[in-house]
Formats: sequence, structure tokens, C-alpha cells
Amino acid sequence: MKKTDKHKEMELSGKALGAAMFMATAVIYMAIGAIFAVLNREGFNYQLPFAFLIQSMIVSLVSSLMWVVCFGVIKSWKFFARYSMLLLFILALAGVSMLIPVVNAIEGHFIWIISGLISTFAFGTAVAVMSEKQLKKTGARSVLIWELK
Repeated sequence: MKKTDKHKEMELSGKALGAAMFMATAVIYMAIGAIFAVLNREGFNYQLPFAFLIQSMIVSLVSSLMWVVCFGVIKSWKFFARYSMLLLFILALAGVSMLIPVVNAIEGHFIWIISGLISTFAFGTAVAVMSEKQLKKTGARSVLIWELK
């Protein structure tokens, strides 16, 4: 396979992971909202400002890009070092996204930020573990989501 084809597939894999993280953020937000509605016995406002959607898409894509870098580009480090670097980056990204004025200006949307952190952490962890299992099983390292089983 040509090097440019591999880079295109890594980019496509990163975008697919980013889209999955974004979708998971929305699903987790809806689930947490439903749980709060049941526990508080009152309605939950599921409306989100457009800025939150843009912020979440950016966070998801940047997190997936970092995953591709940690598990596709950096191959010489041990798994724990690459995984730790990914988690630190995700936490730093969540911290930075909480400093955005639009996000802080609207109270009650902290659940959206937490949902994004949970989804990026869960997907980053799951795909990293699957990638490492694939390496041990086949001996070949891959960051292509569709190759991980």
C-alpha cells in the first residue's frame, strides 16, 4: 500500500472516530438528562446552543486526531506511555473547552461538557485497547478502525 493511501485511511479512521465520539456525546447527554428528569421528577431542557455543538465537534475531531498520532504515528513508545499521553491530552482539551466564554456564559450545560469528556475517554480507551489486542494477535499495528476486532 502506498504511503499516501495509508495517510488517507488514517485520516478517514480519525474522522470516523471523531464522528463516533460526537454521537456518543449526544447520546450520553440525553441519557444523563433523562436520569435527572426521573430523579428530580421534573422536565429536563434538552436544548443546546449551536456553539456547544461546534465545540463538541472540534473536541471530538481533535481527540481522534491525537489518538491517531499516539497510536499510529508514535510507534516506538510503550502502550502505557502512549495511552497516558492521550488521556492527558483529553483532560487538557476538556479543561480548555471549559474556559471558552460561550460555554461558561450559559449555566446548566456543564452536563454537555461532562458527556463529551466521558465519550472521548471511553472511545479513546476502547479503541486503544482494541488496537493493542490487534497488535498482539496479528503482530501488525493498525489505526484503521475497521481493522480492529
